[in-house]
Amino acid sequence: MRTGLLSLLCLCSASLVSAQAGSAVDLHTDQRELQRYQWQLQQDRNRLVFDRRHHASKAQIHEDQVQIRRDKNAIKTLRADIHHDRHLRRRYRTL
Repeated sequence: MRTGLLSLLCLCSASLVSAQAGSAVDLHTDQRELQRYQWQLQQDRNRLVFDRRHHASKAQIHEDQVQIRRDKNAIKTLRADIHHDRHLRRRYRTL
């Protein structure tokens, strides 16, 4: 009976450790991707300012604005994923 309980406990703790490790990898990957999107957003904003100053076509300015919106949405999604991963890590750490 105790052997079965002990093996069950080891199995559960092993799955929690692997879940935490996966979460740490996901968190690190999301943070790197967030930095990349933030850099891309800054580049797109600079291009929009440049296009406006140099009187680019309305279509080009509109395309820049659409790209900025896409970048902002991607950043928002990544921040939510990071927040969720951190929440899961804190929850599993208390177990």
